[in-house]
Amino acid sequence: MRVFVFVLLLLVAAKVRTQQYLASTAKDELIVAAYRDRAVAACRNAARNTLLELSNAWTPPREMRVVIGKGTLDVGLWQIDSALWEARYRTPYLVFPILESPKPIYCQFNIAQGAASLIRL
Repeated sequence: MRVFVFVLLLLVAAKVRTQQYLASTAKDELIVAAYRDRAVAACRNAARNTLLELSNAWTPPREMRVVIGKGTLDVGLWQIDSALWEARYRTPYLVFPILESPKPIYCQFNIAQGAASLIRL
């Protein structure tokens, strides 16, 4: 009987995990579809404003990721009074590559503000 209960619990856990994964994936795909065109246009403007000549290298992004928070900001989780805390831990971004070689350049589109910034790695 214990084996049956254990197997039943494993099946329930697998079902819940699968549902969470599918819901999360669907939400990400919906957000990307809704903001894709705006993100590409904003990133083209950001590239133009920073005087990067990407017209030859620019191709529509194959994959975009939804990221919560901007990891490059130096703000601790406990520093809730900081002006950058919201951007570091709560703001949603679309991140996608613009140029992958020789040095990768990524675009971060701030969904809340509608602004884009370029990141060189």
